[in-house]
Amino acid sequence: MQNWVTIENVVASVSFNQPIDLYQLSSSVGVWSYDPKRFPAVIIKFARPRVTALVFSSGKVVLVGAKGEEEVKLAYRRLVFAMTKAHVVQKGQPKLVIHNVVASISFSQRIRLEELGKKFEKTVYEPEQFPGLIMRDEDVVFVVFSSGKVICAGARSEKHVLEAAQRLYGMLVSSGGFERILLGYDGRMPHRSCCRHGLSSVGLSPSSA
Repeated sequence: MQNWVTIENVVASVSFNQPIDLYQLSSSVGVWSYDPKRFPAVIIKFARPRVTALVFSSGKVVLVGAKGEEEVKLAYRRLVFAMTKAHVVQKGQPKLVIHNVVASISFSQRIRLEELGKKFEKTVYEPEQFPGLIMRDEDVVFVVFSSGKVICAGARSEKHVLEAAQRLYGMLVSSGGFERILLGYDGRMPHRSCCRHGLSSVGLSPSSA
């Protein structure tokens, strides 16, 4: 299996530390959406990267939809340029904070969810209500499916996602959570091409398996 981790969404915020005139902002560029009766923010949709910015009158902006840290940083730069050009904020470098990196993880084996739920305390598995097992590990949350697909939420960086995914893999192997165990496991993910959407291996070595 290649590209076992995929960044699905990066949620970040930008703080301009000053109030913003949303009517002036929305009128400066016609394609920006603002309907205060429906939603109290100007909606800016960038084409490249495909990131949506929600601009609030308080000076707070939420960025969603980025597929990696580089994309969210590019959207941030485009946002600051657009806001400055519209004369609704003063020139400067507002603070960018990444709050949540959501990723999907794809393993090549099916997972025994009942076995996993028995071995680890911080898990919730109620198959009659939801087909996935919810596992908390440090400050991230995994939603694990028997197909081998996993959703990871709560990470603050791409490196954090990769480290969490590797910990999960180790837990699955050590607990017998996989229906089929890879031979030659040495505690590391066994695939050289480990990620996509701008991720790097951040020093994780491939297994000899």
